[in-house]
Parts: sequence; C-alpha cells; structure tokens
Amino acid sequence: MADVPGKSPASDATTDSDESVAFRFQTQPEFHEVPLGIGIEEDALDEQMRSFARDYWGDREDWEPLRRMFAAVHTANAQQLSSQGVVYHALGVFPIGGTADGAVPPERISRCTLLVSTRELGNSNPVVSAAGIAKALAQSNPDGEVLPVRIPAGPAVISVGASRAVWTLPDGGEQERFLVRIELWVPFPADNRLLLFCLSTSDVDDLYRYQAILADIADTISFGDVKRDRDVIAASAHDIGATFG
Repeated sequence: MADVPGKSPASDATTDSDESVAFRFQTQPEFHEVPLGIGIEEDALDEQMRSFARDYWGDREDWEPLRRMFAAVHTANAQQLSSQGVVYHALGVFPIGGTADGAVPPERISRCTLLVSTRELGNSNPVVSAAGIAKALAQSNPDGEVLPVRIPAGPAVISVGASRAVWTLPDGGEQERFLVRIELWVPFPADNRLLLFCLSTSDVDDLYRYQAILADIADTISFGDVKRDRDVIAASAHDIGATFG
C-alpha cells in the first residue's frame, strides 16, 4: 500500500488554533495518483502530469498523442477538483485473474476512480455527525444502501449507490452504461470537518472487490496524533468487514 499523508488547507480548519489537523491513509499499489497541482506553479503541474501519463500508459512512442491528450484532460480537471476540496485523486487499475508472477496473464483489467475530499460540518462531535450524515444520506438516496460503521479512526458512514447513463448513437440506437459509487464518510475527531472517500467504477460486476478495497483503505485512516486502540481496530475490522461482505 502507498502511504498518503494529507493536511487540509488552513482555510478549511475550524479549530480554535490556526493549525489544521493532519490525516493519513494508505492506498493499494494499483492506484495511480493523479496530480492536483495544489500549492505548485503551472509549469510544475504540467511536468507532473506528463510524468503521470507516462506512468499510466507506458513509454511506447506511438502512444505519445494519447499521453498528451490524457495529460491535458486531467490538467484541466485538476483545478476544478482542488477547488471542490479534493485532496487526493487516483485511478485504480486492477488485474482480474492470472498469476502474481505474470506467468499467466490476467483475464481482464478492472478500473476505478478514487477521490478523497474534505468538507465542513456543523458539529465537532464525530458520533453526532456520523448519525446525522447517515440519516441525511438515507433520505436523499432511498434506493441506495447506507450503513453506519466503526473504523479505527472513529465512527463513519458507508453509502453504496448506482446510476445509469444512456447515450443516443448516430444510427438512432442507444447505449447504456451503469456506474456504482461507494462512499465512506469519516468525521474528523473534535473538528467541524470530515473526510469523504468516493470510489466509483463502471465495472459493476466487481462491486464486492471494490468494497473490500475501500474497507482496507478505511482501516488505515488516522488523524493527527490520535492513537489507534487495538481493541477498537479489532472491533472495527469486524464491523466494516461484515458490512462490506
């Protein structure tokens, strides 16, 4: 897993001090982090994005136009995401089947997108905040699944939903595509903010796989100097494992 430290911008902090609470989580090596350009100049972001495109697509010379288009699209998207409070953006590429040593190639490749953002809350009590989030999500998404859970970082809420998109083709026909979205809402301890993890994929058959992937990430979340009690970790692992199936 890749260790991802984070610190929300000071403007987002709502504590009595001027310092924001640091947070940390780990992602699997199959995630490719997309640069967001937070706190760096435009030229530096362009170089980071070119490097990211090479890492994602490889160095094949004939794929250079694809890498340039890929980098340009994500560069344009980075500013919008960071303005919305996104602090981490990654594309997940997970081989399905095959062997770990590569002797047998994977049957197929499953892909997902992971966004992590910070949002403000009106309550600094994580238990109360989680309860309110669960109630609001259940009311706004009655067709989805909303469950409160306990993770090592404290109380949290899981939300699973699906959507369907339909395109009209030039020949008059239609093409449909389904998307599943798994969200993990984690209030900061003693702070009026939360972390929101959004994992989405159009590979709907891999829903359970991605639930397990997000569950593993959830187990690594920590805030500031808050200690992870072993009993809490054991209990939360059982709770979130049972929830994700």
